[in-house]
Amino acid sequence: MTRNTVVVAMLFVAACGGDAEPATTLPAGTMTVASGATGTVVAVLDGDSLRIDLGLEIEDIRLLGINAPEEGECWTDRSRAALESLVEGVVTVSGEERDQFGRRLAYIQAGATGVNAALVRGGNAIATSGHTRAVEFVAAEDDAYDAGNGLWSPTACGPAPSAAPAIRDVVFDAPGPDDIDPNGEYVVLGNDGEPADLTGWRIRDESSTHRFTFPEGFSLGRGETVVIRSGCGGDTPGELHWCADGPVWSNGGDMALLLDPAGNVVARLRY
Repeated sequence: MTRNTVVVAMLFVAACGGDAEPATTLPAGTMTVASGATGTVVAVLDGDSLRIDLGLEIEDIRLLGINAPEEGECWTDRSRAALESLVEGVVTVSGEERDQFGRRLAYIQAGATGVNAALVRGGNAIATSGHTRAVEFVAAEDDAYDAGNGLWSPTACGPAPSAAPAIRDVVFDAPGPDDIDPNGEYVVLGNDGEPADLTGWRIRDESSTHRFTFPEGFSLGRGETVVIRSGCGGDTPGELHWCADGPVWSNGGDMALLLDPAGNVVARLRY
């Protein structure tokens, strides 16, 4: 049976006064309910995705413009709980684009509350670049960061470290094509305080995938700097290599975060 036949059959049943057709869960991206549709939440999957009954269709929705902590990372459960508390009752879904997994990318409105921005404002998700509300979301993140809300608290994931370097710079645009010269983009850390053992510390961007973990025994002394290049190469005390699958730092705007082993955000630089 073709897709059009399925839709016509549903409409025919409704027109004849039969019982209401139950919502059908279809493979992601199979049908598209128009942007601006309302529905009820069936399940909150994590801190930035949920399943919504939109009438004829149950869709998996990925909240547009934000990233919540991934499974196994600090603040995951609290981020999910925050989303659950915001989407009780009827919600409105705005957006028709889809991600690589076929999920609809959308802004969610619950009454007078913009859910995506509220999660960022509460420190339960970070803002991402490249969408129509990016300026609003980044401003909400700045406010949350300054207030130490949620995952921005210095002790969100455990005791704060006694010594920590700062993110000095992110060189995000390599001299040539980023995918040809990944070592042309890099992040620079500098330490003006006490020597810091960075074993198990991580650097990440605003995406859900790019993570660099410092090697065992790596430390940064007072007055020292280290460059972390995105490509592969031989490591030295002043230069490490991410060896990522491709470019890490977006030329259109991004954020570098330095995390201690517990997951506390120790330093942040957004560009």
